[in-house]
Amino acid sequence: MIDIENLTRKFDDFTAVDNLTFHINEREVFGFLGPNGAGKTTTMRMLSCLISKTSGEAKIAGYDISDEADSKKIRKIIGLLPENVGLYDDLTAYKNLDFYAKLYECSISQRKENIEYFLKLLGLWDKREVLVGTFSKGMKQKLAITRALIHDPQILFLDEPTANLDP
Repeated sequence: MIDIENLTRKFDDFTAVDNLTFHINEREVFGFLGPNGAGKTTTMRMLSCLISKTSGEAKIAGYDISDEADSKKIRKIIGLLPENVGLYDDLTAYKNLDFYAKLYECSISQRKENIEYFLKLLGLWDKREVLVGTFSKGMKQKLAITRALIHDPQILFLDEPTANLDP
């Protein structure tokens, strides 16, 4: 499902990811562990086609992260929870999720069903018409998790998923 060989990313003279190689099978859970600055976020950003690689190879579900046409396909099959939630503060919780679900080309019925399901699951259904800018950090994190799941992705990348959440 995810195949990486000698994946490297450099920023000028700084090497953030150095010859990383691994394979992840379908239905397998894989976690990156390491200190700050170890390259975990950079690797996820490359695999999500948000930044380019310097060298090496990486494929997700057979799609090459370096190929422009493949990167669009990769973006459709992954869900990403980045380290910064990146929601629109001037939109309601519901409208934020609906906006992102439209980007993933979810049908109207799928959008409505998934938005209701996840907002209820995470205890935010009663806040669906509230502007996200008024939300606590924990509520925003829950909404960002929902955004990553809204289109039922095949692969889910979670960067610091428990940040700001209560136990």
